[in-house]
Amino acid sequence: MSTRDYLTIGEVVQRLKNTHPDLSISKVRFLEDEGLISPERTQGGYRKFSQSDVARVEMILKLQKDHFLPLAVIRERLAEYDRGRIPAELERTGVVEEPLPTVIADDAPIPLDEVQNALGIPASFVKELAEFGVVQLGSDETGPFVDRADVSAVHAAWDLRRFGVEPRHLRMYGTFAEREAALFAQIVLPAFRHKTPESRKRLAETLAELGSLTDQLKGRLLRRALAKAFEDLA
Repeated sequence: MSTRDYLTIGEVVQRLKNTHPDLSISKVRFLEDEGLISPERTQGGYRKFSQSDVARVEMILKLQKDHFLPLAVIRERLAEYDRGRIPAELERTGVVEEPLPTVIADDAPIPLDEVQNALGIPASFVKELAEFGVVQLGSDETGPFVDRADVSAVHAAWDLRRFGVEPRHLRMYGTFAEREAALFAQIVLPAFRHKTPESRKRLAETLAELGSLTDQLKGRLLRRALAKAFEDLA
């Protein structure tokens, strides 16, 4: 049994062939030539596709097939994704849920005084988000910084300003997240008291499943509340 932690280009094609029957090795090479993907290489020069590389290929294919976007536009969408912002089309593809946290977590935090250049968002706005518990600012010898995992939340909050939603309006989301986390802790901690690699893995899987189920529930409750609030307009 292979213990490789990567796929070859041929294996990538085989994995995605069912949903993208027209995919070929030459197509994947073309995406690399265009700079849309950049898999690592073995010492022998063979391409090594990680899980995030495969997810990136699938995102590109879905954006082409489902949204008919040209490569130039896809390149812009991927640039947004690499900065921690999920474009609307990628949210709807449903293929970024797993690789995104890995991509973000592997990057260094953003110093607060570099937020404007890195994200195009004023540092003062990020400070305000921190004040209301939407993001948390870390600090080291160089000063305060924003964790890369919070970048998508910063972008979402910034975009909400177009609808008149200010950071102070978002406090409730932080409060609800803390309450939901406390509920999850009550549910799972008794079963995961032993801190072993295997128990940590099962804990992560359980929390991911709980999060997915509660996301479905919250989505349904929100749609029902909106229907009730706007029933006169229906």
